[in-house]
Amino acid sequence: MDSVYLISANSYRLLEDELSKIIKNNPYTSFDLNAVAIDDVLEEALYFSLFDEKKYIVVKNANIFGSSKKKSSGEETISKKDNKLIKYLEEPNVNTVLIFVINGKIDGKKNICKIIKDRYKLIQLDDLKPKEIVSRLEKCFKEDGYKIDTNTAYYIVNNSQNNYDLVMNEVDKIKLYYGKGCNVKMNDVSNILSHNIEDNNFKFIDTVISKDIKESFKIFDDLMIQKVEPIMLMSMLAKEIRNTLLVKKMIKNKTKKEMMSIIGINYDFQIDKLINNSYSFKEKQLEDYLVLLCDLDYKIKRGKISNKLALEMFILNICR
Repeated sequence: MDSVYLISANSYRLLEDELSKIIKNNPYTSFDLNAVAIDDVLEEALYFSLFDEKKYIVVKNANIFGSSKKKSSGEETISKKDNKLIKYLEEPNVNTVLIFVINGKIDGKKNICKIIKDRYKLIQLDDLKPKEIVSRLEKCFKEDGYKIDTNTAYYIVNNSQNNYDLVMNEVDKIKLYYGKGCNVKMNDVSNILSHNIEDNNFKFIDTVISKDIKESFKIFDDLMIQKVEPIMLMSMLAKEIRNTLLVKKMIKNKTKKEMMSIIGINYDFQIDKLINNSYSFKEKQLEDYLVLLCDLDYKIKRGKISNKLALEMFILNICR
């Protein structure tokens, strides 16, 4: 077994499947490089167990292996993080299995990527083709005693835009719906599945505004799998909060039609929803949320925070 692995894929499920093949049933320590420094990971990796046992460490969001934004004279600029990791790779702890995971592509030109490719184990997982996804879907159902015909299987895959992660999320929903092994019916499946991204976008906004934190994060995870940009969702939230604030300020002295004209909406159900939402917030709260969104947008553009983390923070703030 290699002492260092680097696994890259666009699919979280494929990454998890590959991890399970390496780790099997062994206990492991997990780190997230979005939350901790590489120094903490290497310190743990260098630690020797008194019992001389194999130690597994999984390092997620290992974007240190991704594309480097800093280039100098056409060459890679080696960061302090890279240097520390290169030193470890030159002399790793033989009792530690260090597994780096990156959701996306690696930068093959980086020294750290070349070292792992030459001396250790580099695993680059390609996106699955629809036929391959259908095969895995059918196997997953069969293992739990379900039967599904090919047309229904392809319907699930097509509805999920050939996205393996989203397909498996839908499979989980279907199993939860039935509760036990049986024949999976097309009519049931069409009612269970999320029908399209646009519907989910608006549903996400509604769940955040209604402060349903559990459902908000559930839909949020689906949208991230579908590669929906968090910035776009933040923009939609800002618009909804701004409109809710405007309604809150006008509700006592304006008619519905006047408010609709000022805000620029055309349907009664839209203004009714905004009026209903306005009762759940104080004006100061809505103003504070808009200020927070502006602040998060500024930090994203300055590179101080990732757009995904910024949106997660906003959800937690509004739903607390």
